[in-house]
Amino acid sequence: MNTITNIDKKRKTDNPIMVGFSNIRSSRRPHAGQIDKGADFFVIDGVLYCSHDFKTWVWPLFPKHIIKIMKREILNNPDVMKSLADWENLLPEDHVPRFIGCNFAGLDDVPDIDVDGNVHYTEFVDCKLRGTCRFEGKLCRALKVDNGVISGAEMAVLKLSNKPIKIIADELNISQETVKSHLKSIKDKTGLPDKTEVAIFAYKKALINE
Repeated sequence: MNTITNIDKKRKTDNPIMVGFSNIRSSRRPHAGQIDKGADFFVIDGVLYCSHDFKTWVWPLFPKHIIKIMKREILNNPDVMKSLADWENLLPEDHVPRFIGCNFAGLDDVPDIDVDGNVHYTEFVDCKLRGTCRFEGKLCRALKVDNGVISGAEMAVLKLSNKPIKIIADELNISQETVKSHLKSIKDKTGLPDKTEVAIFAYKKALINE
């Protein structure tokens, strides 16, 4: 049976491949693969899924042509190949799912693989290992925007950008002026006009889950 409906519970808890990734909330917004022959990857409870061709697949039972596209991406990126080779105790069968998890495990408004087979690196995977992983920026990608890269401090503000400035400052234990400074930098880098659009941008990147 191609479409997976019942996932083995042991696989959910013992799967070593996706350790360190935040759970992705269920999205009411249709995404690639649900409504077309594109594809979108996501992780829930440590399990890697792929929506494609109106079905939902679970790793390692992804369609062969989807896995082939991901292997092609690895081969075309020397930094990725070196990171996978240098990752201690990472088994060969874990290379492809690790690459997918590090780069495509979130949900945004752009397909990971479009209907023409083109791969899009547009989303930011909010991995719990960010800031400590020595492969950050090599195996995975930073959140690149039109005019730069979102820094770690700016990312913390971005995740709370739907809240009032005072609450953001209190939760991050920084001053309101610092929050305003980070928001200005985010607006400058993204080209967005105001805090509302910044928050909408954060929702689209699955950085705000409430």
